Amino acid sequence: MTTPKKILVPLDIHQKQDNALLLESAVEMAQNTGATLAFLNVIDVDLDSAMIDRFDDVKAHYAGLAEKQLQELIAKKVPSEISSTVNVASGRSYSKVVDVAKEMYVDLIMLAAHKEGMKEFLLGMTAARVVRHAHCSVMVVRD
Repeated sequence: MTTPKKILVPLDIHQKQDNALLLESAVEMAQNTGATLAFLNVIDVDLDSAMIDRFDDVKAHYAGLAEKQLQELIAKKVPSEISSTVNVASGRSYSKVVDVAKEMYVDLIMLAAHKEGMKEFLLGMTAARVVRHAHCSVMVVRD
């Protein structure tokens, strides 16, 4: 694997324990390589459905809340000398991660692996799908 220049770090803002280890690993990777970190939160609801299209203010509200929470998390955990961006998207998690990675020309995706329980199992399937479909290398961070 070549040294990454841009790393996509998808975060679920509700998974604080997984985020801590993932953020720590991403920061360490950026410090060691000089890479830029692009953080992504995917609102895993199809906010582009016909029914929701009528409620643009609802879509904007949820996206704004997610962006604010992500920015607060990054401000606390990522040193200011590391270049980073915050992005919010809506749709199916794995496909949005893959699409955003391609659009942003990232060299590496770093994401957390979840375990235990049905919710974590489904999120674990997201990681597996990203690994299968991504155009670039994927690093799965396990606790």
